[in-house]
Amino acid sequence: MKRNETSLDEIYRKLKEEIGGFQNRYIPLKRLLSAVEGIGFDMPAYLQSPQGQAVFYNAIMKLVSEQLISPVGGKPDTPQGLHLKYRINKKPEKKDNELVAQIIRSIAPPATVDYYLKNPRDFLQDRDIIAVLSGFLQRKEKDLVTVNERAYELFGDEKFFKGAGKSRSRGETVLKRLGLTFSNIGCEETVEPFFSFQQKDFYALVSRNVYIVENKDTFWSLKRSLMDCSSSIKIDMLVYGEGKKIISSFKFMEEYDLDPQADAFFYFGDLDPEGINIYCELLEAYPRYRISPFCEGYEAVLEIGLKRGPARNPQKQTISRENIDRFIQSFDRATAVKLKELLQGGFYIPQEALSAAEMRKRFGRIEND
Repeated sequence: MKRNETSLDEIYRKLKEEIGGFQNRYIPLKRLLSAVEGIGFDMPAYLQSPQGQAVFYNAIMKLVSEQLISPVGGKPDTPQGLHLKYRINKKPEKKDNELVAQIIRSIAPPATVDYYLKNPRDFLQDRDIIAVLSGFLQRKEKDLVTVNERAYELFGDEKFFKGAGKSRSRGETVLKRLGLTFSNIGCEETVEPFFSFQQKDFYALVSRNVYIVENKDTFWSLKRSLMDCSSSIKIDMLVYGEGKKIISSFKFMEEYDLDPQADAFFYFGDLDPEGINIYCELLEAYPRYRISPFCEGYEAVLEIGLKRGPARNPQKQTISRENIDRFIQSFDRATAVKLKELLQGGFYIPQEALSAAEMRKRFGRIEND
């Protein structure tokens, strides 16, 4: 079949069909181009020709003029005058009085109907879940259980509220749309435990020093070289932070009857943006606790790393000036300047620079090896 000027209507219809079936709010230009290429075996070659490019452009512009799509960005991104991404403009839905009545009838207090009245199509997709939740809300007695236990009880899937992926976390999405929390359905999230060691006299002490270590190797080196031995560093409790996991698992500290004000908490991680950001997130998430950097450890890492020569961050990591300033304020001026230069320069030093041997050399001696 020879392509000619009549291809405009054919391409327009194909583009309109593609847009109508696309689920996301934004559609890439390459997706539109790929859809048109699928019309026929000769279409890819045709779209490379000046005539084909002009027809494709006119079809896109027709969709824009009809306000079915809108270009994203200020200036066009291609030589032909097209944008790389377009927003799909949904047509306002006509109000369906029967559907509105069904929404109101189906949703039991304390759940709210606001979201589904504005998004009735979502109600049609969620109504089976809503029916189960509304039935549960009408029960008089609701024993307190965990989130996963309630998910299994109601939906036969223990990860329906907190699973990985859209299908297994859909329950939580529906809860939010109904204006509900886990407490409304009589369940609570469990606190994720962390791995830790405590000294034998831990609970007899008036105040304790708790050290949180980002990485596994350094955690074990601190345990064997300082906590278990004679050392200038007094460690009453040692916690494996496991990277960013500590931000959620830190709440497990409550299980040890720690005093946020009397007990001191020291964080020790990599000298890189991610490590510093974890420390700052801890400060923000748990403001009641006295958390500060393990300065002696960081100073040792810095000294060893600068002698060897710090490496460039292997992956793109960002850190705000505010977080750098918050971190370095615990150090003396000379050290703070070096830390700032390191972090702002895009360099990093892993905490593993402070090896077990270096720990013993700097902070104490082994008496029970």
